[in-house]
Amino acid sequence: MSDREINLLSLDGGGVRGLSSLIILQHLMEAIDPENPPRPCDHFDLIGGSGSGGLIAILLGRLEMDIPQCIRAYKAMVQDVFPEKKMWGWRSRGKCDIKRVELAIRCALRKYGFERDELFREGGGEDQEEEQEEEEGMCRVFVCATENSTRKLVHMTSYASKYTSNELYKNTKVFEAACASFAYPSLFGTVKVGPSGRQYHDSTQEANNPMREVWIEARGIWPEGALEDQLRCMVSIGTGEPLIRRARKRQPGLAKALHSDAVDMNRFIQEHTELDDEDRLFRFDVPNGLAEIAMDDIGELSTIVDATESYLERELVYKQVRRCAAALSV
Repeated sequence: MSDREINLLSLDGGGVRGLSSLIILQHLMEAIDPENPPRPCDHFDLIGGSGSGGLIAILLGRLEMDIPQCIRAYKAMVQDVFPEKKMWGWRSRGKCDIKRVELAIRCALRKYGFERDELFREGGGEDQEEEQEEEEGMCRVFVCATENSTRKLVHMTSYASKYTSNELYKNTKVFEAACASFAYPSLFGTVKVGPSGRQYHDSTQEANNPMREVWIEARGIWPEGALEDQLRCMVSIGTGEPLIRRARKRQPGLAKALHSDAVDMNRFIQEHTELDDEDRLFRFDVPNGLAEIAMDDIGELSTIVDATESYLERELVYKQVRRCAAALSV
């Protein structure tokens, strides 16, 4: 690949707040071409996600949906997976059924012309070199998941990767990768993947913001020279920032994970400050407490939309979206 042709997309986890990421991405695609907004898979060479971001990465990159299709599919899925239950005037917060996620993904696969048990991998070659040749020109996708017994963060990939075990690469199905990425332990049970029957859940505690994981995978895919020299643009999209003081009181685990992500994100940007200075590294994330909306609170979907649209209307954010669109389109 010649100099500065690689575009990377990183998507945070956030349950229902994943809708915010999609709205931001919709504005970005419309800034590239207002009349005919492109599909993200036509502009990004690699899409990686954690939690809901992993599921969205699969819809956009593996199923090749455009943004309106993805928004419709995602809203329908979370409304089905997280039905609003009330008990004596209070909302019940029992465990949800990961099988509902599986069913939604299988239905989407069938709707868009794939097999219900479609493998996540796209390469069909006999060896890694042949598969890598087939993958050129494709939008590569990976999701973060955590192996339940070891707490080890793993990557499930649609392409041959030295960071993915052969068992996972050869056997993982699309719906399994989506469910493993989306299976928040507080809301779902674990997901069995592969012949060994290992159990997985989401990686939002380990890497809710997967920027660094995306960078690691990209270096493995394009090892010829420094990745910085090959990169056109890297985009990272969050699912909302917390009001730290309130989050620490009400959701201490969430606050700790978000704080850790923020520290690592700032460290990552400092390590690659030249990309930020050259408008080749962008981060979008709605501030002012959006992250305090619970991952399963479908009653707040309209709030998520309104808060994200208000954020995008800010002059500085509007200009940032335009600069990012220009960088992706060079």
